[in-house]
Amino acid sequence: MIEKEKLLAIFAVVLALCYVVVPYCFFREKGSFLFWVLTTLLVLVTGTIYTRDWNKGERI
Repeated sequence: MIEKEKLLAIFAVVLALCYVVVPYCFFREKGSFLFWVLTTLLVLVTGTIYTRDWNKGERI
């Protein structure tokens, strides 16, 4: 794996843990839906940034 893939994998694991732990522990009473929406937007933006240059360069 290249460095960029390692960072993305670490980011995914940390975000997955936060996606479960934070809403059920810290936002139990209110705010968990907003947290999930913002986290989902963060995942979409990160995926877009990571994959935007896939069509550039040589293809196998």
